Amino acid sequence: MKLIAHRGWSAGRGENSLAAFVRAARDGRISGVEFDVCRAADSDTLVVSHDPPRHVENALTLDAALSLLSPTDLELFVEVKETGLVSGVIERLVASNVARRSVVFGFAAVARSFPWKGARPVRLGIIVMYPWNLNRAVRRYAPDVLLLGWDARAWTRIAFRAWWSVVSLEQLARRHHVPVVVGIVQRMDDLHWLSRQRLYGAVVDVDRTIGRSARPD
Repeated sequence: MKLIAHRGWSAGRGENSLAAFVRAARDGRISGVEFDVCRAADSDTLVVSHDPPRHVENALTLDAALSLLSPTDLELFVEVKETGLVSGVIERLVASNVARRSVVFGFAAVARSFPWKGARPVRLGIIVMYPWNLNRAVRRYAPDVLLLGWDARAWTRIAFRAWWSVVSLEQLARRHHVPVVVGIVQRMDDLHWLSRQRLYGAVVDVDRTIGRSARPD
């Protein structure tokens, strides 16, 4: 199971930053990085941020992030946070020669606007928060990658584990011919459990799961 670093390394201080991407690139256990793309409130520039920053000069641009990430071999999982951005995001990935190792994805409200029909230079994915909705999403979009929700709330952890103990994630991936990625994992015991499910990958808050020992010197 591939480990994909959430927001470059971990949510919180330093997320979606060049420093976070450098940490991930230097740690041999990390196979990819996940990060968010939106627009600054005062610009059409694409920026790497979970929430739209007020001013573009205070944000990391997508071009700057891709300049750092393109020489690495990390897979890029790019969450598009707003409608109307996907074409520009894909264009920047193609121009940076990272499209073939990139997944562009979003929640259903945003993913509806993705270019699902025909050939595309990147893999497209959709986030399904609850496992009982995933068959409908696969039938509607036929995604290249299926991203399943996971969080630290007690009821969802119990519900997801119970559901996926009956409905095997490995069987799900084989039936739909689609790689399955689960996130966001914040607990080591959840990561251990998921690693036995033969998933393609898990998006993890690295500091909270692997711990401080994963930080490069």
